Amino acid sequence: MNSLFFRYANIFNIGILVIVLLSCNRTRSSTQIQDGGIKKVEEAFVNAFNHGKIEEFRAMFDKKLKQRNSTKKLKNSFNQIASQIGEIRLLTLDKVNDLSFVYRSDHQKMVALKVLFEVNKKGEVSKMEISSDYVYKNTPLLERNISDLILPFNGEWYVFWGGKKQNDNYHNAYPSMRGAFDFWVMGSNGKSHRSGATKNEDFYAFGKEIIAPTDAKVVYVFDKVPDNDWPKMNPKAGTGNVVLLETKNKEYIILGHLKHNSIVVKKGQYVRQGQILGLCGNSGNSTEPHLHFQVQNLPDFAAATGAWVHFRKINVKGEIKEDYIPKRGDKISN
Repeated sequence: MNSLFFRYANIFNIGILVIVLLSCNRTRSSTQIQDGGIKKVEEAFVNAFNHGKIEEFRAMFDKKLKQRNSTKKLKNSFNQIASQIGEIRLLTLDKVNDLSFVYRSDHQKMVALKVLFEVNKKGEVSKMEISSDYVYKNTPLLERNISDLILPFNGEWYVFWGGKKQNDNYHNAYPSMRGAFDFWVMGSNGKSHRSGATKNEDFYAFGKEIIAPTDAKVVYVFDKVPDNDWPKMNPKAGTGNVVLLETKNKEYIILGHLKHNSIVVKKGQYVRQGQILGLCGNSGNSTEPHLHFQVQNLPDFAAATGAWVHFRKINVKGEIKEDYIPKRGDKISN
């Protein structure tokens, strides 16, 4: 491979653009680069990615890597990644092997990427990889939720996708979304919308209050995605406007596709069970107004594994169920 190429990772059915920049110069050496040399590479990379200072970073490449990757190409590649997962929040050195340096790159939208630099004996960057296959050390296991949860809404809603069977819940085909739900509101007409629906406001779920299912800390909020003009979708925005909660048991709860400018909580805030977080919307990779809900083992949207979600005590089609996993077709309420 001797040029820039792209590949995609599945994160809530969105393509996260990832790049690999290769030089044919793969020379290995035990000679150590000068003190502080790799730190300069790190700083230049972050400044190039976050602030567009591409040429200063490219100046650190060896001759062959420069030839294969122009300033324009690098800028476009970084911009495409940043448009989906945001700027770099933190770049952490993870592993060193001779003159190969592996980092975890934490981004604004709660996704970590793996970044690798190789340098030659002159201290020049001879190879760089950015990929979505970062593996966390000592990843916690979470088969099911530990915290007592209530449903994240008031009134009766409908389970469009949910349950352990894949036929009932397409999310289960993806480890990062295992156990997730899509909740709708159904009208007396047996549909999710009024007759002749042409806009979001014609859907019964749109604008409904979304509440905290348990006491938790808000660890991430994103509220910048306009709601889709139904029936259009926005696959590049994934979960759209979203709130991510962290429980005392280190469970991470996603509430996605919220209405634009409706989120009323902030990162770092502690919320109580039943407290309003925002309103149901139709933002991101959403077919119509609904709530995407899931529990996972990590705050990272891409690397996490979903958990089976049991609700403490809910009404299912008029019958009280305890420690229950709702399934497709259930009409449920607290």
